[in-house]
Amino acid sequence: MSHAQSRGVVAEVAVIGAGVHGASAAFHLARRGLDVVVFERGRPAGGPTGRSSGICRAYYTQPFLARVAHDSIAFLAEFAEHTDGGDAGFVRTGGLYLHGPADVADARRTAATLVGLDITVETLDADEVARRFPGIDVGDGAGIGPGPGPGPGPDGDGDGAGFGPGAAGRDGQVAIAVREEQAGYADPYRTTWGFVTAARAHGALVHSNARVVRITETPGQVELTTADGTTHRARRLLLAAGPWTAPLAAQLGVTLPLHAERHVVAVLGPASPAAGADADADPGVIIDVAGGYYTAPQPDGGWMLGGLDSTPPVDPDTAPAPVRDAEFAQLAEAALRRRPGRSTEAQPQPRVQSRTRVGGWSAFYDVSPDWQPVIGQITDRVWVDAGTSGHGFKLAPVLGDHVAGLLAGEQPAPGLAAFSPSRFTAGDSLTAGFGTARILG
Repeated sequence: MSHAQSRGVVAEVAVIGAGVHGASAAFHLARRGLDVVVFERGRPAGGPTGRSSGICRAYYTQPFLARVAHDSIAFLAEFAEHTDGGDAGFVRTGGLYLHGPADVADARRTAATLVGLDITVETLDADEVARRFPGIDVGDGAGIGPGPGPGPGPDGDGDGAGFGPGAAGRDGQVAIAVREEQAGYADPYRTTWGFVTAARAHGALVHSNARVVRITETPGQVELTTADGTTHRARRLLLAAGPWTAPLAAQLGVTLPLHAERHVVAVLGPASPAAGADADADPGVIIDVAGGYYTAPQPDGGWMLGGLDSTPPVDPDTAPAPVRDAEFAQLAEAALRRRPGRSTEAQPQPRVQSRTRVGGWSAFYDVSPDWQPVIGQITDRVWVDAGTSGHGFKLAPVLGDHVAGLLAGEQPAPGLAAFSPSRFTAGDSLTAGFGTARILG
């Protein structure tokens, strides 16, 4: 079939959403030779994708996602080769995942599962963490967690005690850690546009500022009406619209148990030279389950910070509120207490590094009840890829290939069926994360 050249004609596959998941799926569909058209309500990566922290790690409790994440990291490392010149901005830093006493058995079990999948990780006890990464305070059960201050309330105004780092009663003590040398971070915006550009090179049409306002499924096709009144037709449809996926599915009479949550990212600048921490081994990405936050290093030596726990549902059609002072302080305090600066003989007590607030933002996650992706067919001609719950960026490069295979009629990969939308009504919800730290997947 020749590729669509104008609006309103029949395509083989339509994709709603040009975040990283929709863009990846479109690329993998187009490279298969399918006629693809993408509709994005704004600009590619202009929604939650563009506000992702971009952390890439294969440390997942769910084996299928661990394998996909591992393969996606390899894809990002060779992104230019896969996309004919695209640049994902991938930087390999290694990752360190810190757990308290209650997580020891689960962390060991997860690490063993990953090794069984040929994913290289190692477990470290607290003494080994302190030896290899002397800038990290492994804690003694007191003083390492975040300082006082409420977490974000439902509208992000800082009056909702019970949310944010430390809210689950964490004391900060590290009993075990898992090290993954292949972890790192990438640029979500550049990655998405790399997929978009490559998809277009394979013949896909990508429409920006084309919000789909109505979906109708008829025998043989799906009709999409955009805000300008144009009707577009496709034989199959993929919903990959992030927080807006559930309302679109509802037009087809399908209820997806997805909701939006507002989550905060804070950015601290580089440490002052006087802080004395430059000689310490840098662990790279840190997911501090014991402390309730994650951090990714920045090219200038700064840190990007975020929380691990759920927050109240919000309306995705409202603008995410700016980062409040209390939210920023809570994340910064947790991270700085974990890495207070190197001690010396002249100054035996750790000194808090001098880091300044340089930025931050909030964004929406599309969250499923078990914090696992929702992937599969929901009507005769419609599939969904959503509900990635704040940990979806790192999965997208290779998960998009699996999703494209579903729409192309290929045999699905073993393990993919576990993410079917029907699992919630069938009582087959997945397990994920460690305690309240659901974002680990």
